[in-house]
Amino acid sequence: MKFKCSHESCFPDTTCALGHNNRAECEHWTGDAQPSEQDLESARSERPESTSDIPWNGYVLGTSDLTILGGRGRPAVIGLIGPPDSGKTSLLTYLYMWLLEHGEVAGWSFAGSWTLGGWESVVQYSRWTSEPPPSFPPHTSSSGRHPGILHLTLRSQATGRLRDVLLTDAPGEWFNQWSRSPNSSSSEGARWVIERADALLLLVDTGALSDREKLPATRRATRDLMERVGAQASCRTAVVWTKDDVAAPDAVTKMIETASGEFMPAAQTMRTTIKDPDTIEACFAWAIEAATAKFPMQIEQEPRLSHDPFQALRRFYERH
Repeated sequence: MKFKCSHESCFPDTTCALGHNNRAECEHWTGDAQPSEQDLESARSERPESTSDIPWNGYVLGTSDLTILGGRGRPAVIGLIGPPDSGKTSLLTYLYMWLLEHGEVAGWSFAGSWTLGGWESVVQYSRWTSEPPPSFPPHTSSSGRHPGILHLTLRSQATGRLRDVLLTDAPGEWFNQWSRSPNSSSSEGARWVIERADALLLLVDTGALSDREKLPATRRATRDLMERVGAQASCRTAVVWTKDDVAAPDAVTKMIETASGEFMPAAQTMRTTIKDPDTIEACFAWAIEAATAKFPMQIEQEPRLSHDPFQALRRFYERH
């Protein structure tokens, strides 16, 4: 008989979200049929092989997993948004490979990650290990209702402070739907990204704009997304032209630039291409700085008056 947990915050490879050491004691741990006494006894004595003692599995985080970061403070959230195949996952792939080579980005040193498995699954297609040769990551699946979230812990080289940074990896179909109907249930994942991001990177696919077949749909989707983001997003936003080594028609480029200036006048504009890696590094440098700027980097600390814990409290009582 197969058992499974019906609780929305429990996953098969993590510990019980309600704190039960034996899952058989939890009311949500149920099977396909009424268990026999022998089944219950077996469930009490055996621990599932897939169960881990840590509250996450190393792959992308879900929205219900973010509570594990709360003890160290609110993380900064960077949202990557754009039409399908505009390069969101490819930019994340490049960021991770840049950190692997350099160990830092824009004055922030890499200090860890709770989603190393997720990062590795993103970059596996870009490594030349055997046949087939490296390629861009596959299209992000639009199944599910919540975005995949990749985590980085960065340490400021100037102050030594740690900052948790979350980067979203969501399919472009979500944002197309959100731009047309932002309050629908099918827009829940995109809405989560827009509402919680501290900085947004809105991607413009130059390659698709230069393709006659893809041009009409991409142009409309990009313009609709700019209009909706300009009306509803309250965080700092940058318009990032991806695949800039491909030349789009001047009239199309002008139209997108006009829409950006009309709907998002305060947005930063950047252009990226894999032929110039520094352009992609500069894109994330801006995003990290924009996302963390709203959080104070310096916290006033009380001077230590004594190494004795009791004596160290005296200044507090003097002020009060």
